[in-house]
Amino acid sequence: MVFQEWNRVAENDHLWRNLCLKKWSFCNFSKCLGSQTWKQFFLKQTKQEYQMALAQPEDFIFKEATGNLGIIGPMAYLSGNGPTMGGREKSIICTVSSKHMLYAWDVQEGTMIWSSPVQQSSITHLATLPQLHLAFTVDLEGTVKVWNCQDQDALATFPVSQACFSLEVCLTKDGPFLMVGNSEGDIYTLTVPELRGVSKVHAFKYTVDLLHCSPDKKWVFASGTHQNILPRVFFTECLLKPSEGKSPLSLSIPFSSCCRACWAPRRTSRITLMYRRGSSKKTGFTTFDLMTERTGGRTVIQVGTSCNDLRTTRGPSAVCGRILCMSLPHLWMTPCMCTCGKRKAVIHTSRAAVTWNT
Repeated sequence: MVFQEWNRVAENDHLWRNLCLKKWSFCNFSKCLGSQTWKQFFLKQTKQEYQMALAQPEDFIFKEATGNLGIIGPMAYLSGNGPTMGGREKSIICTVSSKHMLYAWDVQEGTMIWSSPVQQSSITHLATLPQLHLAFTVDLEGTVKVWNCQDQDALATFPVSQACFSLEVCLTKDGPFLMVGNSEGDIYTLTVPELRGVSKVHAFKYTVDLLHCSPDKKWVFASGTHQNILPRVFFTECLLKPSEGKSPLSLSIPFSSCCRACWAPRRTSRITLMYRRGSSKKTGFTTFDLMTERTGGRTVIQVGTSCNDLRTTRGPSAVCGRILCMSLPHLWMTPCMCTCGKRKAVIHTSRAAVTWNT
């Protein structure tokens, strides 16, 4: 009787769905699930990950690109960056070239499938929206363009008066939007693919170097790497639906010298900042939780620090670990401590990982 009950529970589709959503929260399951059940997907994907973990360098193949392609710069997936059943979807990446061109590549075949015409100015930044198969670029002159990587010409262009230093694509329930940060501290919000201006916000006195939309699209984090800039978090809806004569709802985070930021994938209102301070540029991490509260008929953003506030130290401490920073060309380590006193913590950013000795 017990075995029968366990077998019944093990075949519950809701159980396997929850396991998949918890393990692969970044996946677009509408594409990768196909006709398979949640259980079949979980078992097959887990087996595939196990096989990949056992793979050796000689198990991989590569194909070297030929021709005068220039120096390849930023790259991003245009499609196919998630797991699919049977591998039916092609993986396509976009790359920027020093030849003032944008390329699209078939990853499996290792071949170029599209290239843009030569642009008047060097392309400095690239962002993609795989769900709509669109790529976005900005050049040295501040011209923003959107491409479908099929037609020869861009679908739309938008001139920004100053040089741009950050791009972020946000796919919301109201549709896709593109956010652009420039050297004057302005943040432009544009429709996609028309690149029609929705709002313009003056966020800082200095360059907007970082723009990150939270996983649930509720928040937009903006910051610059200048030491006098305090990062700001905007309520996304206020940027997408601006009210005339009113400033968008936002909050300055009381933390300077931010050089990287990353939203927690499973805690959608939690963001971790990486900072460098002092003449020795010591590196540290701190984490903030955001929330909104209705006070006196208006919405207020509140911020609180969580327990993952990490700082580098010159020597070992009672609670210490090591920061492994992928700072090319060397891999270096430095002792660190958690200001809240907890022994276990793991933080990942685009170029660093923090692990704790236990």
